[in-house]
Amino acid sequence: MPYLQNEKTRTQAEIQAAEANVTALTTQAQAQQHTIAQAQVQLHAAQSGLAGLQAQRPALEAAAAAADQVVADFDRQIVEHQQNEPDQFIVIDEQEQVTRQPIRRGHPVPNPEWTVWKRRLDALTQQRNQAQASASAAHRRLNALNGAIAQAAAEVQSAETLAAQAAATLAQLNGTLAGARERAVAAHQRLDDLTRLSGEIDRDPMDRGALGPVAAALSARVIEFEDAYRAAAAASATADATLASLLARRVQLTAALTDANNRMPAADAEAAAADRALRGLAQQIDHHLANRPR
Repeated sequence: MPYLQNEKTRTQAEIQAAEANVTALTTQAQAQQHTIAQAQVQLHAAQSGLAGLQAQRPALEAAAAAADQVVADFDRQIVEHQQNEPDQFIVIDEQEQVTRQPIRRGHPVPNPEWTVWKRRLDALTQQRNQAQASASAAHRRLNALNGAIAQAAAEVQSAETLAAQAAATLAQLNGTLAGARERAVAAHQRLDDLTRLSGEIDRDPMDRGALGPVAAALSARVIEFEDAYRAAAAASATADATLASLLARRVQLTAALTDANNRMPAADAEAAAADRALRGLAQQIDHHLANRPR
């Protein structure tokens, strides 16, 4: 019965290895589930942050548009005011007393209306500059928000990618775990069959009818081992042939490379000689063209 005992020992070792693999994969799957939960939390936080930033955009866009409209209104007022500019100087037709000093007829003097006009222009310009500063600040806030939204969108995309990768890894682990459990169950079943077979053989008196299935099962196992051995032997022979072919190819390539390296100096010398000859011909052609008759 040494065969059955050895087979039982091998199967028990296979069961231990399969169960250890199941335990390790189960631990990895549980850890991956925790990773998925964390990825989902990060994804929800990123999505909430993005939604909060996007909710701020309409108000800032409206504020920037309103500030631009204020600037445009001041620009329009300034243009209209500039179109109504009076003369900066006027000519007095009659003698008048201004600041206790006589003014001769026909002498130009500052126009009071222009002074009022200029004061109004300066006020409009100052207000326009202040409005432009406010508009620029509003656009800076809007641009900063748009940058934050773009960054938040990138974070959401990254979180979605991480969550998808974590889910894919968990699915792969679950598939591997299912296969490991199936192998463990199959190994337990083989051990039970071996135990039953051993019991049938050890039974006294022997039950020939029961020994028939035992012999058939053992024969099937022998055939499986023989098929596995033949497949391994064929794979080994193929690998040996491939290795021999690769070694031969390496020898050929090494020889070709050595020959090419040996030919390289001569080829370089021929190329240099050809370059010199070409430069000489070019010089002769240039000389001949320079000395052609006019």
